Amino acid sequence: MRFVPRSRRRRSIAVVTALAVVAGLIGPGSAAGDVTTVSNDNLRTAWDSAEPGLSPASVVSSDFGQLFSTQLDGQVYAQPLVAKGMLIVATENNKVYGLGPADGKMQWSRSFGAAWPSSTIGCGDLAPNVGVTSTPVYDAATNAVYFTAKVNDGPDAKHPHWYMHAIDPASGAEKTGWPVTIAGSPSNDASTPFDPMDQMQRPGLLLLDGVVYAAFGAHCDVRPYRGYVVGVSTTTHTLTSMWASEVGASNQGAGIWQSGGGLVSDGAGRLLFSTGNGVSPAPGAGGTPPGTLAESVVRLKVNADKSLSAADFFSPSNAPTLDHNDTDMSSGGPIGLPDSLGGTTTPHVLVEQGKDGRVFLLDRDGLGGRSQGAGGTDKVIGVVGPYQGDWGHPAVWTGDGGYLYLIGSGGPLRALKFGRTGSGSPAFSLVAQTAEFFPYSSGSPVITSSGSDGGSGVVWVIWSAGGPNGANAQLRAYPARPAANGLLTPLYSAPIGTAAKFSVPATDGGHVYVGTRDGKIIGFGRPATSILTGSPVDFGSVAVGTNTAKSIVLTATKDLNITGLSTNTPFGLNAPTLPFPLVAGSSLSLPVSFTPGGPGVATDILSVKTDHGNIGFALNGNGTQDGLGASPAAVAFTGR
Repeated sequence: MRFVPRSRRRRSIAVVTALAVVAGLIGPGSAAGDVTTVSNDNLRTAWDSAEPGLSPASVVSSDFGQLFSTQLDGQVYAQPLVAKGMLIVATENNKVYGLGPADGKMQWSRSFGAAWPSSTIGCGDLAPNVGVTSTPVYDAATNAVYFTAKVNDGPDAKHPHWYMHAIDPASGAEKTGWPVTIAGSPSNDASTPFDPMDQMQRPGLLLLDGVVYAAFGAHCDVRPYRGYVVGVSTTTHTLTSMWASEVGASNQGAGIWQSGGGLVSDGAGRLLFSTGNGVSPAPGAGGTPPGTLAESVVRLKVNADKSLSAADFFSPSNAPTLDHNDTDMSSGGPIGLPDSLGGTTTPHVLVEQGKDGRVFLLDRDGLGGRSQGAGGTDKVIGVVGPYQGDWGHPAVWTGDGGYLYLIGSGGPLRALKFGRTGSGSPAFSLVAQTAEFFPYSSGSPVITSSGSDGGSGVVWVIWSAGGPNGANAQLRAYPARPAANGLLTPLYSAPIGTAAKFSVPATDGGHVYVGTRDGKIIGFGRPATSILTGSPVDFGSVAVGTNTAKSIVLTATKDLNITGLSTNTPFGLNAPTLPFPLVAGSSLSLPVSFTPGGPGVATDILSVKTDHGNIGFALNGNGTQDGLGASPAAVAFTGR
């Protein structure tokens, strides 16, 4: 696993009931309306189909906004869960919290040991501590939230341990027989034991047939490391399996990290994931996987004794080039399409996009091996793009016939329309995109809707300003149905402070939850309880050198005085005399303006200071100019 890019690294839920029933992924007792796993379901569609309270009309309402912001101890990289009426949040300081989903009030908190210092291997990623990084999973059958934690409890920092924990969501208390230590050697290579110091556990956990599966890779590409998949039984509290992605000719590389995307399953005994740099498989059929499986999409099967073995794989024909250029597959997590978008010939479709930007459509029942197409090409259902590389994973929605949503690093949010080729194979074509771009470290899209109703869909995503610390990030919402002009125009945006890399919001019960790098969990919904409410301002496209004015209406929820107002060029404002008093329920219509000095997207925060605290509102605009331009204006080579 390569957890996060560096300049030049080498080698390195609401349960979607109808969808999951079709895929055979909901077990007895699953609680529709809870967010029990990363990206909503085991196909990782990132589609929450039961959210009428998050319709476009609700999102643009003046009372939609921040409900709470609760400070926790440690960075929040794991997606929050909602289980048994409790908002569950885990941090890099090995702290786990149970909060009220509507108000963010702390119900309980637990510590699960000393977090491991990342300075042990000289790595700045996740500094200063590594604790709980991957998204946990909730099991209704055992009423437990399962998560992994890296704990600094050995004789020194070079001898930490990885544990699988199981806690009661109502209290945070550890279940009897837990935690389970992750240790031993993989069944396909007894010669090289699992080394907890070198391994990082980033992909979201998978619950399948009474076993919780966790995937591992590298931390900062410090060798030796390799990809592992480990299973822990929810009933016997023991390891059921350990499998390694590189054995034989190599015992290093092929980490599984997927920018936090979860392990995929489309049915009993089947697990799918992508791998990173290492020794790639030689050309050969997918049904006979070799021992070296870098730069691949892999399907594992669960054997009768619960052990794991490789059943199928796909690796691009240019896999060695991907490895040489550090454009590996595992920056992107795979997702499975609902069977309704597959068809009779290939009902089980997998989508995978990595750093080189190609979007592969693969057959989950026959992934394609390497160089098995005509003339040594790729044997795939289809390829879309290339676009910008993906650090995350797409989202899929069946509304209006089906869409796939992608975010490229340094590129726009794109909407691809589902269709079929002349031979009936599934295909996607680009139909819309945002005017603004999403810098490196922005997150993956999430869809909310009322089923497949075309007018109900909203795409949610974390926009990060890029850079080393994720500052000035925003939660943004777009209509899932593209406009006739081919643009996805923001419905809503709000500042969230400092974003965690590749962050994925969670949605449940009309709420949107975001964890941040500075240790906050922020909830959005209706009615907002902020000291001031108001909608963000999108100026749309404005010709360079001209000025467009709009107003933002700020409504007080309590008696207060506005003591400061500020924004930055190319935005401006016409401030009243300060301090400006507002009584609860009264409003101020504040004129704001956009004067682009050059072509391209501009974003800023309107900062409002009051005697009861400060708040910000997002400003967005797109400067246009006749002539030839580049999109984006500059290209950043982020490596990992």
